[in-house]
Amino acid sequence: MHVPFCKHLCNYCDFYKRKLDSSQNQFEDFHQFLSASVKRHEDLMKAHNFEWGVLDTVYLGGGTPSLWGEKGASFFQKILEPIGVSKDAEFTMEIDPGTWSPTMLDAWKKIGLNRISIGTQTLDPDFLKIMDRVHSLDDSLHFLEVLQKENWNYSLDFLLGIPFSREKKRDIKKELDLLLKYSPKHISLYILNARSKYPHIQDMPDDEFIRDEYLFVSDYLKKHGFHHYEVSNFALPGFEARHNQKYWRAESVAALGPTGTGYFQLNKNEALRYKWKVSEAEVEVEHLSDKELSLEQTYLSLRTSEGWIPPKGSECLMKSWTQQGYAEAQNERVKLTSLGFLMLDSLMDDLFRWEAQRK
Repeated sequence: MHVPFCKHLCNYCDFYKRKLDSSQNQFEDFHQFLSASVKRHEDLMKAHNFEWGVLDTVYLGGGTPSLWGEKGASFFQKILEPIGVSKDAEFTMEIDPGTWSPTMLDAWKKIGLNRISIGTQTLDPDFLKIMDRVHSLDDSLHFLEVLQKENWNYSLDFLLGIPFSREKKRDIKKELDLLLKYSPKHISLYILNARSKYPHIQDMPDDEFIRDEYLFVSDYLKKHGFHHYEVSNFALPGFEARHNQKYWRAESVAALGPTGTGYFQLNKNEALRYKWKVSEAEVEVEHLSDKELSLEQTYLSLRTSEGWIPPKGSECLMKSWTQQGYAEAQNERVKLTSLGFLMLDSLMDDLFRWEAQRK
């Protein structure tokens, strides 16, 4: 479920979002949009011989879904009730520091919320300002303290490649040392990929600097017991994001909300991806062929620590990857190292060239 509202539109963010205005009835309009979307989704499922099963993962992303508040919990419960949610479901909400309250958390907890993804980005107040974030370091630390005290399962976002990182000597180790004091179970590590009109586009660190940041964080977290199980994700054993793994394993995932993207695995050789429009309860549909599915599954498999089974004849290419430190061979599978994760797009180019030469 994509909830697109934010109290502030950060200047680097490219996700679809709307600034929340208390003088407008934006959530009432959103509820109407969702009600119509549920009906349209039923028609979409029937047209492709799908039906609801009891949900074992639920994820609310944004935007800032926590701004939906207690009324949102009540409305979303009405959507979930006829579908059903498993007793041991993973139910996640993205929450930015400073956009929550105890009563809001309690309302969502009552309908199943049991995991939180926090939009911290950085634990350095100077870089929070550079990133145009409206929450303070104190907001982040207070929220982390509450979640630790109440034993929540939570993940944090941590951003690399922030403008002026080299000039201002960003101390990532200091931030990570502070972060781990609050016992997170999961960390999502992102590299800032800003659009051309981003105000600080000329102040971004170079690729070599970002590579060193990424490998340092990966090594640091692995030394502290985290498993680098996907390009951008680290988890303590047993706390991997179950919902995200469905995407990476190309399992069927339903979606609602403007720009929300769902996926139906129709059969072994065919799938359908759909994306909600922002102005009406209607979807854009993309059919994926056998060739497109094969390419996507290769890419998704290489993104994760589960790895990929390479085709016959590619032994020389796989040997080159392992010699350069990009991959490790385990039984029949090739699994990328942290360096390999960082080089994934280049490795896919290697595969394309190999396939072209084979033909």
